[in-house]
Amino acid sequence: MKRSKNPTPHILIKANTSSAWESIEFAIIYLTESWKVLIASRLQAIEQFKTDDDFNCHIFWDASIRFYNSPGTRELVNEILPPHDDWAYVTLSPETERTFQHPNHPLQAHQLLITANGIAQYKAYEKRTNKEYWTEEFNLKKLLRAH
Repeated sequence: MKRSKNPTPHILIKANTSSAWESIEFAIIYLTESWKVLIASRLQAIEQFKTDDDFNCHIFWDASIRFYNSPGTRELVNEILPPHDDWAYVTLSPETERTFQHPNHPLQAHQLLITANGIAQYKAYEKRTNKEYWTEEFNLKKLLRAH
């Protein structure tokens, strides 16, 4: 997996978990054409809430993401993402992706939280323990403009 200067269908984003027994270093967001259309429609729907000072965010079900960790991933993430970057386009082969470790238990309730300003964050929960997994916040509008 390598960082790409050009848009790709995969974004590597920093991620974390509340689990004390495992660590999650990153997640991969899958940017399909249908995902981009759906995100644009969601951003448009949220636009009407910009003037409401009490509005926090809308939460959508969205499983266009996978959380990962594997030996040596901290170095890999640091190599691809400098400290000031939260996400990057990456080239990712299926063979490389198969080497990444998944969380120990299945994840459920994949959510995408979007604020009125287009700032987003993915969350998911472990099926049996409800441990939380989340990504760094990122700007969906900037992502769609770049893609």
